[in-house]
Amino acid sequence: MNNRLISLPILFLCTLCFQSDALASGLIDVYTIAKAQDTIIKEAEANYLATSQTSPIARASLLPQVNFSAETSDNSLKTEGQTFGVSGGDVDYNSHGYSLRLTQTLYNRDFYVQLKQANNNVARAQAEFDASKQALVLRVTELYFDVLAAQDNLKFAIAEKDAINRQLEQAENRFEVGLIPITDVKEAQSSFDSAVAREIDAEIALELAIDALAVITGARVTNLKTLSQRMELVRPDPDNVTDWINTALNQNLTLLINQYDIKIAKQEIQRNRAQHLPTLDIVAAYNDTESGGLTGSRETEDSSIGLELNFPIFQGGRTHYQIKESQYLYAASLQAHERIKRETTRDTRDAYHNVIAGISRVAAFNRAVESAEVAAEATEAGFEVGTRTSVDVLLTLRSVFQAQRDYSRSRYDYLLDTLRLKRAAGALSADDLLQIDACLE
Repeated sequence: MNNRLISLPILFLCTLCFQSDALASGLIDVYTIAKAQDTIIKEAEANYLATSQTSPIARASLLPQVNFSAETSDNSLKTEGQTFGVSGGDVDYNSHGYSLRLTQTLYNRDFYVQLKQANNNVARAQAEFDASKQALVLRVTELYFDVLAAQDNLKFAIAEKDAINRQLEQAENRFEVGLIPITDVKEAQSSFDSAVAREIDAEIALELAIDALAVITGARVTNLKTLSQRMELVRPDPDNVTDWINTALNQNLTLLINQYDIKIAKQEIQRNRAQHLPTLDIVAAYNDTESGGLTGSRETEDSSIGLELNFPIFQGGRTHYQIKESQYLYAASLQAHERIKRETTRDTRDAYHNVIAGISRVAAFNRAVESAEVAAEATEAGFEVGTRTSVDVLLTLRSVFQAQRDYSRSRYDYLLDTLRLKRAAGALSADDLLQIDACLE
């Protein structure tokens, strides 16, 4: 695997924030726990370690093969007449012996190709393991921000409920003195009940988000650091989608894995063709046998060393069809490469534009919050002097809290999109979490 990565600067800057709670878990803390506890990454590591054994297994076929065997048996012999001048009779005797055989391959094209395939399989497994590490970085961040977003939603839901409750109390007081009709009170009550329901939903959503994070950490983590308001948003560097696409086409791990698939498929054609070729081995053997019979016991020792040539002539057409099968599979891997290449280009382009759009989206939602707050203040002032109704106030309050939710979520999405862009480019690592962690407090 090519470990060369071009330098890709982090896509955002942040003023370092002091930790307000020493017991709070930051993103890097949660990642460290997940790295040790997540079953998916452990499974990926075990699969990599298992595949790494295929290389020495394949190499073993090219090394000397030594076999030892021994036997013993009791025999009963009955003969009549004479055998080589010896009169027949009943003879019981034991025969035993052992043999030692050494084989060293001199030429076997199949074994050499298998070793190359095994090396590529190990490299492919390493790329898959690296991809799993990148996936863990993104999964942890997504679930971490899901918890923060759920906490924000619950906070906004509680604040919305309290604000509507105050509006309900005002409406009831105004109704008692005859300033507003009962319908305004009912509208405020309906809005309050809806806010209570939204708070309950937000509480459940928070519990579910914490549970989802616990799946990869092995324990519920609730005291998380939150995202600072002083985070600065910057454009990707390099600020050119073509550069990112070129980087992705060179470093994207999914594409790299497929490239190993192509190499292995091509070598499978070579391996099947090798079934037509001869094999040559050095064979050395030693045999020692003791036996008996009518003529008495005897011991035989036999040793030999020589070359053994095997030339396959015809195997029912099996090799021919195995070659055709491997050729079709190689063609399929080439088509898969083109598909993955196009998908990588699309994913990189989408991630890049999402980062760009995310900057504008965060700014737009921030302005929306400010506008909604100003509108709410104006509407409440109008309500106080009788120019606006309680319904108008409730609608503006909802707008404020919805804008706050959107703004909160957009900041998380922006950070996630920066990680997705780096993952598409094959440059995502745990070090990127340190940059985000510096923005938490």
